[in-house]
Amino acid sequence: MEATLKKHLEGVRVIDLTAWLAGPFLSMQLAALGAEVIKIERPGSGDPTRASVPFAGPGGVGFGKKGPKDISLINLKRNRGKKGITLDMKRDRGREIFRMLVARGDVVLENFAPGTMESFGFDYPALKAINPKIIFCSIAGYGQSGPYRDLSAFDLTIQATSGIMAVTGLPDGPPLRCGPWIGDLIPALYGLSGVMAALLSREKTGHGERIDISMQDCGFSMIMDEALDLLVARGIPTRQGNKNPRAVPWSTFPTKDGNIAICAYTNDQWKIFLGAIQREDCLKDPRFKNLEDRLENAAKVDAMVTEWSKNLSSQEAMRILREKKIPCDPVLEVKEVLEDPQLKSRGMIQELMHPLGVNTGVKAAGFPLRFSELPAEYPGPAPMLGQHNQEIYMGLLGFSREEMEQLEKEKVI
Repeated sequence: MEATLKKHLEGVRVIDLTAWLAGPFLSMQLAALGAEVIKIERPGSGDPTRASVPFAGPGGVGFGKKGPKDISLINLKRNRGKKGITLDMKRDRGREIFRMLVARGDVVLENFAPGTMESFGFDYPALKAINPKIIFCSIAGYGQSGPYRDLSAFDLTIQATSGIMAVTGLPDGPPLRCGPWIGDLIPALYGLSGVMAALLSREKTGHGERIDISMQDCGFSMIMDEALDLLVARGIPTRQGNKNPRAVPWSTFPTKDGNIAICAYTNDQWKIFLGAIQREDCLKDPRFKNLEDRLENAAKVDAMVTEWSKNLSSQEAMRILREKKIPCDPVLEVKEVLEDPQLKSRGMIQELMHPLGVNTGVKAAGFPLRFSELPAEYPGPAPMLGQHNQEIYMGLLGFSREEMEQLEKEKVI
């Protein structure tokens, strides 16, 4: 059966008021799935990430801005595939125009501080009055309710309050932040599932939906697989480093030229693993007979594995283990990840383009979902500030050139 649509979300229009990371990452995924994302930015300054170093433009990449056509690499990565317009929501005329966009939209995204949309006159009942089918999704540090509602938040504070840092780091060390910005990225992916569910529900009911996302809620949901209450009750440190409190060997181990990750969970895997490292003498050792026994003697197991791996190169150790189907892989540095043949073969390592068609020479991650029928990919580069003003205001909303000139003169757009 041939697909009738070019993209999964073709025909869905997203009015994107978001900035920084969580909201833009969500809207970028919607763009990859085929939605028309109209990103609204402040006239003159735009998304705060436009000021983040380094910059890329016709003159190349650098940490200093060389001209008006230079754009922050962060902005280029986070806003791929979107249409960019400028609009001052603090002005009456700006709010009138926003109402026109909502009337023609399907989804409104925002990650302002709670209460900001209400101050503009655009709480969910107001948006619903404009367009009963509108889906209104908000991402905030602590959501739209609760005692922390009005606190400011960023990735670090969310990782701190959600428990992510409590389970990240070494047992005898301080709490650590997880390297990727998961305090923002996890809520963005929850937001994607929420918007998709609301779009599906709307097909059945004809009604829109209000989605309230707390970044803390989302981070907390990720750590509860660890049964923290039971672990603490048993006196097991919540920070395990690279180890697994329920499996051993399950960690990274040194080699002559780096480190490898090894996972052997079941009793059968353990027996095969001992054969691979030529330690069959441990098969009858009561300290290692079952998983529970190995967990009680985890330090001894890890020492045994380290003694074996440190005398081999990473490739030698992996060849031995992979012949026995023991899960293992090298611990890659970032520069090695960017050359990884598996990621390259799946189109995940892409060149980051400037909206003027210039290849920045910087690598970016592609869209990670593969579909058998409809393609999904970022449809183009991030926009210049206000790049699509004419297309949206004159094309979609029907403004005349004289009206456009007046709006520019009044700094509404």
